Amino acid sequence: MRPHPLAAACLAVLLCAVLSSCSAQEEDAEAVEAAAGAAAPPPEETGEAGPPPQPEGEWPFGTPVGWAGQPMAVTDPEPSAEADAEEGEDAEETEGGTGGADAEPALHPGVSGGAGGETVTATDADQLAEHLAAQEPLVVEVEGEIDLDGTVPIASDKTLLGVGEGAELTGGGLSVDGSSNVILANLGMVSDGTAVAVRGGAHHVWVDGSTFSGGRDGALVSVTDGADHVTLSWNHFSDAESAVGIGAGDDAPGALRVTVHHNFFDGTSGRHPSARNAEHVHVFNNYFRANPGYGVQSAHGSNVLVEGNYFEGTPVSVSTEPDDPGNVVTRANLLVDSEQPELRGSVPDPPYAYELDDTVSVPDLVMNEAGAD
Repeated sequence: MRPHPLAAACLAVLLCAVLSSCSAQEEDAEAVEAAAGAAAPPPEETGEAGPPPQPEGEWPFGTPVGWAGQPMAVTDPEPSAEADAEEGEDAEETEGGTGGADAEPALHPGVSGGAGGETVTATDADQLAEHLAAQEPLVVEVEGEIDLDGTVPIASDKTLLGVGEGAELTGGGLSVDGSSNVILANLGMVSDGTAVAVRGGAHHVWVDGSTFSGGRDGALVSVTDGADHVTLSWNHFSDAESAVGIGAGDDAPGALRVTVHHNFFDGTSGRHPSARNAEHVHVFNNYFRANPGYGVQSAHGSNVLVEGNYFEGTPVSVSTEPDDPGNVVTRANLLVDSEQPELRGSVPDPPYAYELDDTVSVPDLVMNEAGAD
C-alpha cells in the first residue's frame, strides 16, 4: 500500500523541489501505443519551457497533483439576509463587500481541506453528519464501519480521513454539493449507487487513496454540474459497472477540469472516466485491468489527454462517442490485449507540473499502492 497520506507531508517540500514537467510532443500512434509485451517509449523532450510549478506550500496530507492543487479565481456567493442582520450590515456596506454580483473574484490557492482546524472523530452516522456540516474547518477521522443510511453532505474546508483498520462507509454516499476545499482520503466505501458525488459548482476537491466498490446505479464517483478543479488519485475501483463519470449532457462548457492519476480500475466495466462537456480531463498512469466495456471515453466536446496508462484486457482502450464526440489525445500508453485508441482533435497540456512514471512499471506500482490502507 502507498504510505499513509499524513506521512507524505514530510516529503512534500522535497517532492515539490524535484517535480518536473513531463509534457511531450504527440508521437505516431503505432510507435506510441505498444503491442502486447512491448515497453512504452518515454515521452519525447521538446526543449520547451514546462508548465508552471504548483503553488508553494505544504499540505497536511501530502501534495495534491493535478487540477485540485491549481489556483482558481472564485467569487464568494452573496451573503444571505440573515447573515447581514446578524452582522449588523446595511445595504451600502454589503454592496461593497466580498459577495454579490459586483464582487471582485478572489484567488483560491488550491485544496488544503480542513488544515488548521480541529481534529475530531466520528464513529457513527450522526457524529459524521454533524462534523461534516460544520461551518469551520475540520479534520474528521472515521473509525470503524459506519452505515450512512443515505447521502451525507460535506461543507467546505473539510478533510475526511479513514484511520485504523476497518474504517469503512456503507449504506449510502457522500455529497460535495457547491462546497469547496474538500479532501477525502484513505476511505473504504461500499455503495449500491454513487459513493462520492461532486456537483453544484463544487471546486477544489481531492479524492485520494481510497477504495470504492459495489456501484450498480450510476458511477462510483461522479463529477458533474459545473464542478471544477478536482483530482482523483491512488484509488482502487472494483465490482462496479461504472467507475468515474465526469460531466453530463446538460453541463455547460468551461468547467469540469479533472485529473485522474494512479488509479486501479480493477474489472470495472466502463467510465474510467467518461467525459462529457469537460473543459480538460487529464488521465495518466492508471492501471486498467479486464474492463469489458471500455476504458476512457471523450464526448460532447470534452478535451481529454490520456498518457502513460497501462491497458490490459480492455477491448476498447480509448474512444470517442460516435454521435457527439469529444477531443482525445493519447501518448506513451501500453496496450496488452487491448485495441488501439480512437484519436480526435487536439488537447492542450495541463498547466501544472507532474511526474510521469514509466508505463511498464504502472501495474506493480498501482496495485501495491492504490486504495485505502
